[in-house]
Amino acid sequence: MQGHEPRNEGTMKPLHDYFYRFPHEHLRVSGRCRVRIYKRNNGTHTVLLTELNTNSGESIASACDRIATALVATRGLNLKTTRWIQHDPAHDDLPQVFDEVKFTWDSNNMASDPQWWRLGDEQAEALIGDSLSALSRRLGDLEFQTEGGTEDAGNETEGAA
Repeated sequence: MQGHEPRNEGTMKPLHDYFYRFPHEHLRVSGRCRVRIYKRNNGTHTVLLTELNTNSGESIASACDRIATALVATRGLNLKTTRWIQHDPAHDDLPQVFDEVKFTWDSNNMASDPQWWRLGDEQAEALIGDSLSALSRRLGDLEFQTEGGTEDAGNETEGAA
């Protein structure tokens, strides 16, 4: 195919992969999640937010609008074409779960009114362009190329409150 780089969908690496301490509301403990941002061949992005079993603060579900707002502002994501996926890894004999989250966006690029739709494993894999088995790789196992050069995958980024 002319104009397209051939790639194996099962081996696509995230554009960004890091731990993220997300913005918190007054009187709440700031939560922490893993953020992976994938850029598709068509230029659209998929953001995968993974709940950490070590997170003792607010959950992704209760803060997803603030997380999305902050990531759009810091990463320059397109409000209309970016897809958002919440990932709860397998734990306590429960299987992993993927939900696509859709937001209402206001004129100030603030997300609100999150709506969740359950995804099957195959749907999640198709949206991120990475195999689900790759989601278990440890942060820092690889360096990822970012728009600004090389980013150490072991860094943690804090959101603005």
